[in-house]
Amino acid sequence: MQYAILRHAKIKAPLMGAAVAHNHRTSSVEKCNIDAALTPLNQTLKSEGTVAERLAAKLKPLPTKVRKDAVVAVELVLSASPEWFDGLAEDRATLHRHPRFREWVKASMAWARGEFGKNILDVAVHMDESSPHMHVLAVPLTKDGRLCAKEVLARSELTRRQDGYAKAMEGFGLSRGDPAKETKRRHIKLTEKPPAGGGKASELAAQLAEANTTIAKLQQQLQRLQGFNIDYSRQIADLEKRLKAKEADLAKLEMEKHVAAEMAAAKKAAQSLRENPENDPETAMALFLEEHKGLGWVDAKSAAVGTLVASQGRFAVLHVGRGKHVLHEFPSQEAVREHERSQNRGRSGPSR
Repeated sequence: MQYAILRHAKIKAPLMGAAVAHNHRTSSVEKCNIDAALTPLNQTLKSEGTVAERLAAKLKPLPTKVRKDAVVAVELVLSASPEWFDGLAEDRATLHRHPRFREWVKASMAWARGEFGKNILDVAVHMDESSPHMHVLAVPLTKDGRLCAKEVLARSELTRRQDGYAKAMEGFGLSRGDPAKETKRRHIKLTEKPPAGGGKASELAAQLAEANTTIAKLQQQLQRLQGFNIDYSRQIADLEKRLKAKEADLAKLEMEKHVAAEMAAAKKAAQSLRENPENDPETAMALFLEEHKGLGWVDAKSAAVGTLVASQGRFAVLHVGRGKHVLHEFPSQEAVREHERSQNRGRSGPSR
């Protein structure tokens, strides 16, 4: 009797990267029974973006935040009795091209799509292990859109899928096997040690398995640390954003303070001018002219001669004779005073 084989597994968020790396053969931690020479025969799902990006797109619309240790994927392993594959072709390269094998891959994929549809993240067909098989990674979303692996992997659902997959494989001469609980079958784990035995090969294999176990643990720790790093990076980015906002507020306050100071100074200066208008040169000149507006004025060309009557800053009223005056601008206040002194000397006459 040849059987259709279906296994389920939960993939938590910290181990998602390791699962994808194993399926795509990008991990340095691999099973002892992988034949690297056959790895080129493996196939993976061609889709837009990375598996991580596709997973993020599925989780983003969820109404609640996903826990760091949540089960974010269900992994299905679909296979058949080794005798069925050997009956088609014992050589893996030949088996890979065999029409019947291609039909099995297509039928298994169609059944998986019928179960999970658009929630499928990744598919990989492995030809380089002890028996050909297919890995399917899917997000465990319920019909009402919740992330709940507990419901998707309920015992009734597991039994239903075992029956359904066996039914889909009947055309290949494969039937539903006995439950693993009864047969005691188990899948070889990613870093499991090979059976103990004599010889150098067994000893080296045991050492390799032990090293793989250590590396797997370190990768899990690294993934957890990367998760913490992402959280810390988000917190830092948020703090930097808040700091920039505070700096902008502070700059705004400084600007408002500066404007208020200028306004206060302007207000104070205006008040001072209202109380002491002579302090402003322009205002003082206007007052000066207003004070002497009643004088008789002549053309400013006559300003070269004349006696100082009054002055304000660099400006002075000069009497040029016959009751006429001019407004003359001197280069400085000192020049005004010097003109006044010269006039006084002229009036006093030479000493005897």
